[in-house]
Amino acid sequence: MIETWKECVIIQLPDLDGVQIVWTPARAASLLGESWPVDHGQAFTEALNKCTDAMLGTYPWEQARAAFIEAITEAKIRKFQ
Repeated sequence: MIETWKECVIIQLPDLDGVQIVWTPARAASLLGESWPVDHGQAFTEALNKCTDAMLGTYPWEQARAAFIEAITEAKIRKFQ
């Protein structure tokens, strides 16, 4: 069974159709690295590093989620949940 966050993060990215429902640091890292509207910023860098580390098991998952939400705020991405 795949481990997930206790609560998903739902966002809408400008280059992707529909909303993105993010349950894991792996999915968050993938979106940050491939589909994020900006590729710089302190929160972006921290979220990418923390989500990658969480995916590898070296950083707490829920703290990676918090970093991902900070990157969402920094990039002014629409967040639904």
